[in-house]
Amino acid sequence: MQKINIDKLNDNLAKRALQDIERGTISGVQIIVNQAGERVYQAEFGTNGVNGEPLPSNLTYRIASMTKPITTLAVLLEVEKGRLDLQSPITDYLQGYENLPIARLEDGVLKTVGKSKTPIRIFHLLSHTSGIEMGDIITAVTAPMTEAQKTTLKDVVDYFSDKPLFFETGTAQSYGPHVAFDVAARLVEIVSGMDYAAYVKENITDVIGMKDTTFTPNQEQWQRMVKKHMLDKNGKAMDAPDDYNHIYGNNPLTYYCGGAGLISTAEDYSLFAETLLNGGVAPNGKRVIGEEYLKHMYTPYCPPQLMDVPTQATGVTWGLGVRLFTNDNGKLPKGTFGWSGAYGTHFWVDPVNEITAVYMRNSDSNGGAGAETAENFETDILGSLQ
Repeated sequence: MQKINIDKLNDNLAKRALQDIERGTISGVQIIVNQAGERVYQAEFGTNGVNGEPLPSNLTYRIASMTKPITTLAVLLEVEKGRLDLQSPITDYLQGYENLPIARLEDGVLKTVGKSKTPIRIFHLLSHTSGIEMGDIITAVTAPMTEAQKTTLKDVVDYFSDKPLFFETGTAQSYGPHVAFDVAARLVEIVSGMDYAAYVKENITDVIGMKDTTFTPNQEQWQRMVKKHMLDKNGKAMDAPDDYNHIYGNNPLTYYCGGAGLISTAEDYSLFAETLLNGGVAPNGKRVIGEEYLKHMYTPYCPPQLMDVPTQATGVTWGLGVRLFTNDNGKLPKGTFGWSGAYGTHFWVDPVNEITAVYMRNSDSNGGAGAETAENFETDILGSLQ
């Protein structure tokens, strides 16, 4: 384990945050870094909104796709209980999703180019290899959805049960925004007999102590929601309009989106990251899941050859619900895993150096895993190692 040089860490992170604020890339950011179970860095920079008050430490954030690792944990809990099997076809539990058409966009029109013969298995859902809601056909497939067809998790999963795939399951990979994880969350509902929001609360967030992580914010949690940063047509930073009726996109709050529907805080997500680092034991000492089951999350489930050539060279592939580094050619050490959210949140777990790192901001621009802010966050922490 390489220890973090605290002075260098302070300098790197503070300098970067202040630079990003001055450039208008962000209006504010909250950062937590732990090593070997100890808090080595926690800071808030900037303001809550472009002209707001100094950023407080208890803000809630829309975490978008950082919901995916939590949904993965829910699935693995059901695997541990013997009610799900990662190798099982999802048709063992759901109607539809069998022999689905495979489609492409040709001159803006959805064209069927074949029919899938491979069963969609649970691990396909969590490793971006199912073909569901992927590639250039996403808009064409989702555009006909009505509001009534996405009122609940069940509605969305039912809608996609006969919709085209982007490729034959298991033969390629493409990042799926959320529907494959919605299917996974729906499987948890079916086998547990609980609605998904209640399941996550009872089995994950309450156990870990993540008191502000929820699909259904109360009034007080809404009041602490960070203002979302955006850029106007001239590239100038401004605040997006407040929206207390949606967490992700325009999805209703009754739809517990398993791929992107949670809010959380920096502190809550740091507790979650520490639980992953500690083999399923939360910082409060409670065991959430057995380590042998949690290990599936950071085991390569997407064959490396399915990744594009530059990505293969960096050793990046998919575990279950997380990006995983399988060699030391990338920015992060071998064995590191984590993910990001579309609104700019980012986290990772480095088992080699016993580091967990959480970066929280919300923006309608420059978000996701490839965001400059996310990559710089990784660089600045790794550059602080002794």
